Amino acid sequence: MGDLRDELKAEYTLLQGHLESFDAKALTIKSWATPLLAGGVGFGVKEESLDFIAMVAVAAFSLWLLEAFWKSFQDCYVARINLIEAWFVDPQSEPLVPFQIYSAWRQAWQQKMKYPRSIAKRFVQPFIVLPYLPILIACIYFLLTVTPK
Repeated sequence: MGDLRDELKAEYTLLQGHLESFDAKALTIKSWATPLLAGGVGFGVKEESLDFIAMVAVAAFSLWLLEAFWKSFQDCYVARINLIEAWFVDPQSEPLVPFQIYSAWRQAWQQKMKYPRSIAKRFVQPFIVLPYLPILIACIYFLLTVTPK
């Protein structure tokens, strides 16, 4: 049992680090995308270029959708983390085979995440919505109000 405990502890540590790295990467992408997209909106308004504003809107929507998929990939690790945590609470519960990261991820994807509705649920989470929705709203506003040159 000591070996199993050590192996599950190692797997848990690996999974937790992997889960946190998704958020770190998402924040890095947002930290680059936000000023670039906002600057693009400002440039499009300054130049009165509806085409440029529309391109920024497409880029913002694409990044928003990409992040929803990214979060779905991340969420596939949660079921395995929960199983390992439950085992540590009660080691006599159901037996766990250690280091089943890919198998558990694939099973979670097949059961829950591969369907459009699961992506849609992530699409509206506040962490994912920001900054893309406000930028899209700004783009739509300026597309409707800016008079092109």
